[in-house]
Amino acid sequence: MNSASGIGAAPELIDCFAKAIDKDDVRVIKVSIVNEKLVEAGTWPRSGDLMSDFASIHEYVENNIPAYLLVRLDTSSSEWLAISYVPDTAKVRDKMLYASSQSALKKALGDYRFKDNVFATSKADLTPDSYAAHIAHIAAPKPLSARETEMAEIRAAAGSSVYEGMRTRKSHVEGGMGLKWSPEVEEAVTAMINCSQTESELVLMNIDITTESVVLTQVTKGLTPEQLSGVIPTTEPSYAFYSWPHVNNQEQVTSIVFLYTCPDTCPVKPRMVYSSGVGVFVHQAKERGLPVARKSETSDPKELNSAWFMEQLGHDPNAAPAAATERVAFAKPRGPPRRR
Repeated sequence: MNSASGIGAAPELIDCFAKAIDKDDVRVIKVSIVNEKLVEAGTWPRSGDLMSDFASIHEYVENNIPAYLLVRLDTSSSEWLAISYVPDTAKVRDKMLYASSQSALKKALGDYRFKDNVFATSKADLTPDSYAAHIAHIAAPKPLSARETEMAEIRAAAGSSVYEGMRTRKSHVEGGMGLKWSPEVEEAVTAMINCSQTESELVLMNIDITTESVVLTQVTKGLTPEQLSGVIPTTEPSYAFYSWPHVNNQEQVTSIVFLYTCPDTCPVKPRMVYSSGVGVFVHQAKERGLPVARKSETSDPKELNSAWFMEQLGHDPNAAPAAATERVAFAKPRGPPRRR
């Protein structure tokens, strides 16, 4: 079997490797390229475990001459480690030759037998400590960017809560479980239910993550939608109920909108706590008698204005009541003229 470099494995090497597998007493087989053939250049027996035998591997190679070392692993007699030793001080032609022939060596002996590969450029790379560092590097998680780390945490949090969320969804909704309400929030929501709703009102809240309870931040009346951005925080998430008297289809109406605000810079944990609690919290409010017309979300309070609320509520500020139209009788088309 030839590689792109034209180098093939000698039959003697293939036979030597097969016998090493059967006898289970060979730790290392050295392979060199001689006369454009991959040949066996020495074997060394097992004398202990892999790490103890690894301490002698650097003695099997020369400072300036590349070689391959096939090392039996302790996991199984048929599992091997392929070491490509190409020192920096080797001739350029030898470097290119050994680099382009490794795949041919593994294919000739069986790719499936080699569970790992090590690339060494000096004898210092052929020590037990170097091999242990290589194993640790393989086992370590791949480095992630800040954004990838945040997304991984979100996926992990969402995945861990899938089963629990499915199992408890019914009990949360029907039994009123979920985030705890502070007495101040209870009082503010009750007042909003009982008010005349002729004046706008904002009930602003946040979540105490340590106690998993919703606490009241402030209650403000008389705010227009355009004034909300000056009250709702822009650096941390929040919940709010906004009671808004306005005109829709030339009729005076009052709509209560639940607002979940979460800036893009919010850390993962608060974001998950707030977003996962929205559905249950709004359901709890409706159970208490608060007629929430719409559940909305924004990452920037500056976008809150009358047009935004009209769009969220599905209202058309320019719509007029439908006018009655006169029914027009269907006119039967004239037929073709008679033939004479």
